[in-house]
Amino acid sequence: MLQTLVWGLDDPLVAPVVGRLHDAGVFCIKKWIVGVAEKRTSFFAQREEAEIIEDKFDLNFQKDDVDLPPAWLDEKVRHYFPVILQNFAREAFYFRTPVYEYMNIIQLWIRYFYTLLSRNRIDMIIFADIPHDGYRSIMYPLAQAMGVRILIMIPSGPFGTFAYCFSIEDYGRFVDVPIFRTPHSEEVEIRQEYKKDLYYMKGKHAPKQGHSLQYHLRELASPKAFIQRKKTIFRRSLQKYNNIHEFIFKKIAICAMDYYEKKRYQSDAIRCVDKDVDLKCNYVYFPLHLQPEMTTDVLGGIYYDQLLAIEKLRAMLPPDWMIYVKENPKQTKLMRLGCFFKRLKLIPNVKYVDRSIDTYALMEHSKFVATITGTAGWEAISGGKNVLIFGRIWYESFPGVFHYREGLRVEEITSYVIEHDALEQALYRYLEKTVDAVYLTEIQEAIPVFDVKENEEKMEKFFRFIIPYMERQLRAVGRERV
Repeated sequence: MLQTLVWGLDDPLVAPVVGRLHDAGVFCIKKWIVGVAEKRTSFFAQREEAEIIEDKFDLNFQKDDVDLPPAWLDEKVRHYFPVILQNFAREAFYFRTPVYEYMNIIQLWIRYFYTLLSRNRIDMIIFADIPHDGYRSIMYPLAQAMGVRILIMIPSGPFGTFAYCFSIEDYGRFVDVPIFRTPHSEEVEIRQEYKKDLYYMKGKHAPKQGHSLQYHLRELASPKAFIQRKKTIFRRSLQKYNNIHEFIFKKIAICAMDYYEKKRYQSDAIRCVDKDVDLKCNYVYFPLHLQPEMTTDVLGGIYYDQLLAIEKLRAMLPPDWMIYVKENPKQTKLMRLGCFFKRLKLIPNVKYVDRSIDTYALMEHSKFVATITGTAGWEAISGGKNVLIFGRIWYESFPGVFHYREGLRVEEITSYVIEHDALEQALYRYLEKTVDAVYLTEIQEAIPVFDVKENEEKMEKFFRFIIPYMERQLRAVGRERV
């Protein structure tokens, strides 16, 4: 039986299924890392306390709490440090920490997670998403280096399914994973148009400018709950700092800088906008990604630096071609400070277009679309437009998708004609390696007709399929415990 660490899968849609499989001996959960709010639910309150870990960590461990990793482990993990550093951008507790201090923090967490894996003799880790943020992005390369098997489950919002893989490196290709199911014919029908019905761009997921009146009225209607929630947040924040003085000074500094940077971002963005947009000229459309965000900061590789991708794109295009860059509708001032716009404006023949310009008009009239890992690429190819990608994404093996490489010629992209039948066949092959179930309430809420019991049965069927497969793989290759 695989000794397992589960990170996530704490949503009410899936947690009971995972618990039952543990009780049935499908795998043995040694540690389960869950959200702070989820830990307080009745389901987790009934589980063994030593098994559950909150995913809000602190560095308050002592010498006896952690072991010193072997010397060779650092060499196997260090190549991943740029991704780890990029992902710490979303960790507010470490906000604005100098790079040299980040290196100390990373090494401390390596020691903690190494000890967690080795002392519990973990064989397998299940991640409920691509490993990202500061902590999971440390655990991932560490587990790989230690020979721990990894199962990554990835929500696929457009289809109400989730994909699975054994490494980030295989995401988008899915070469290493077995086929799980036979998709229904209606699942692979692709409307030949650009616009898609995306759950994360409507309703409560839609881009917002501050909190709505409805939100504030809900807060006023339950003052006790509001006060209790704020107290919990305050206590959770305070325990991460060395003392109350550090907490106050850092909070004041963050609030002050936050106000200044918001104003600066709005000002820089307005000054950078070029409203003179000619849809009849030769141009490539490059919609920017929201950042910080896993799809860019992990799956983008070195192109988490989006401007690097635009610079590479500029170098491969004819001199008279334009690049139209449009900001993500959900983007805030994070990762958009002054030098971002200075650097963008130095790239020849690049226009930062107004957010009000229709993205599908920009897509339709372009020569092709370029993106790191964005949904815009899927929208483009399903409408018959080729796309250049710079990172890893689920549709990267589909017709009309070109992965950036040195020496790639524009003619290779523009001369390719997407056959719609081939596109549907590629989608079929992709869906064979997905599960037609969901484990996140936010996705379930966007599904018109949903059967909880049927969803649980599909989740259990998947785990009973994939866990024995991983056991066989582990026995076949073997591994020495570190």
